[in-house]
Amino acid sequence: MMTTAYSSEERDLLTMGAEEENHILGRLCEKFMMALQGSLEDLYKFSVLDYGVFVVMLFLSAACGIYFGFFKRTTAQQTPESSDDEFGLGGSKTAANAGKGTRITTFGSSTMDEYLLGSRKLKAFPVAMSLVAGYISGVTILGTPSEIYNFGTQYWLIVIPILLMGIAVCTVYLPVFCSLKLNSSYEYLELRFNSSVRSIASITFVMDELFFLPMIIYVPSLAFNQVTGFNLYIIGAVVCIVCVFYTLLGGIKAVVFTDAWQVLVMFISVVIVVVLGTISIAGPDVIWDRAVQGNRIDFFNFNPSMYERQTFWAVLIGGFFYWTSFNSVNQTMVQRYMSLPNLKKARLSIGMFTIGIAIFVSVCCYAGLLIYAYYYQCDPMSMGLVKTDDQLFPHYVMEIVGHLRGIPGLFIAGVFGAALSSLSVVLNSTSAVLLEDILKGLFRVKPSPFVANIFVRVCVVVLGMAAMGCLFIIEKLGGILSVATSLSAIAAGTTCGMFTLGMLVPWSNSKGAIIGGVSGALLSGWVSLGSQFASANGEIVPHKLPVSVESCPSDLLSNSTIVNPIYPDESGVFPLYRLSYHWITPIGVVTVMIIGTIVSFITKPRNLKDIDPELISPVIHRFLPQECFANYGTACKDVEQPRTTYGTDATSSKRS
Repeated sequence: MMTTAYSSEERDLLTMGAEEENHILGRLCEKFMMALQGSLEDLYKFSVLDYGVFVVMLFLSAACGIYFGFFKRTTAQQTPESSDDEFGLGGSKTAANAGKGTRITTFGSSTMDEYLLGSRKLKAFPVAMSLVAGYISGVTILGTPSEIYNFGTQYWLIVIPILLMGIAVCTVYLPVFCSLKLNSSYEYLELRFNSSVRSIASITFVMDELFFLPMIIYVPSLAFNQVTGFNLYIIGAVVCIVCVFYTLLGGIKAVVFTDAWQVLVMFISVVIVVVLGTISIAGPDVIWDRAVQGNRIDFFNFNPSMYERQTFWAVLIGGFFYWTSFNSVNQTMVQRYMSLPNLKKARLSIGMFTIGIAIFVSVCCYAGLLIYAYYYQCDPMSMGLVKTDDQLFPHYVMEIVGHLRGIPGLFIAGVFGAALSSLSVVLNSTSAVLLEDILKGLFRVKPSPFVANIFVRVCVVVLGMAAMGCLFIIEKLGGILSVATSLSAIAAGTTCGMFTLGMLVPWSNSKGAIIGGVSGALLSGWVSLGSQFASANGEIVPHKLPVSVESCPSDLLSNSTIVNPIYPDESGVFPLYRLSYHWITPIGVVTVMIIGTIVSFITKPRNLKDIDPELISPVIHRFLPQECFANYGTACKDVEQPRTTYGTDATSSKRS
């Protein structure tokens, strides 16, 4: 279906010659672009107050780094000898003790334990807010409403997998990490399997984060550019510098407490926009009625096809695997779990995080319905008012509350608060992995406390520079955003599968973990990257729900305004490439589990009587032989000696 509006000039084209047609067409295009440009200039006006709100957000973020780096750090005399015993679960203390009583630098945290883990004395609520802030990036705030706008409310059911994820993390994975008291989650893989498995997982994590870093900054910078016209590279570089500054100085304390207030800015900014938008449109009833008329309300699409983008089964099953993969074993999350003093506090923090993230995602989903209700008869994408889906929400904000000084600035500050939170978490956790898993684990280097301190801070700076560098080239790389997103799903599914294999399948061995991990990465990578290339070639196009331009100003319509595009026939595309993106993570996890279990059986399964039950999830303990419980804690007792009974092929240490 094509909707057009013809002026008298356009009707005259039917009776004119080619030369006259070209002349009139040129005048029409010029008229259209002038009208469009004038409309955008009237709409996008950032006031001094808006800029002020944004600058205050950056200033407070930098101030947190200074505060925790210079005024709130633990001194040598203040460091309690019992700080590492607060879990009460045993485990190695080598790394923590290495820095006790020694002030390593004249700025920042006194020890690596304080810099990376906050001396394991942080509070549950700030950590929970940090988890929310770290997980919600600008992609979430801008992408979730556009998903609802374009594909309906089926995705809203993601709150159910989120709640189930919280239960799974608290019962299956968290008790193991808390018992072992690890600096890096990937240390577990060496204790359970061998150093090769640990190296594979940690390198995968680092590569994944390197691809993800520029995305964190690019998307909100694009939104800022949309509402102000300000150069997105300059603003992205400024924000990146601020983030590196406070992460470098304050460590995880600055990250957590900055995240805590930034998440409040995020939530308040989105809620204010949603409330004002709801009032302007005459209430939720109007929003619901227009969404029903536009076929946006759909919570129970039980279509069993795995090709459809959003179905009940895809959202629940795929969503559970996706959220659990990222929140159960990923270093960005585990590092903050480990900053809490005990398992009880960690579970409390995850509970608050789960509820908080479910509420926040629900608000973003409601925002999608709100945006549709406002544009239900004049789609801004069809008009050319926005170029990408991520610009839809900022465009709506400027159109609805742009005249209220300070509100657009608060919204953009919230979007960038999400970016800062995600970026600081990645910088802090990736530097920890580079130290614990790459330098110490892979290369077997044992740096002094001073060298370790310098190494971690250099990593933060280098990673920040890499994010800035990629920011200047990312727009020129075409499909890099979608490829990076796919790689994140591949890494998450494969890594989670390896951890799950170790914790839930006691007889699995290192060969099973390696072959299973490689198989999971190859299969999920084949599906994910194949679908991306098919999409880039136009063979696969997401089937968006219909939109309308019925009430759009006639001077903004043109002959090329296509409301309901014709989608290509996808029947000839390779079936795996047509799968919904929800199934990529489950494919990775399940493949690792199945292949890893089979290979372990074939290559001599582990002797359950010799295994350390501390390495196995408590939900499996009832199925273990009683003899193995005599080995409880032995995997970490003598960290300097080879643990041949645990299948490791080299000496390793839980703390080098």
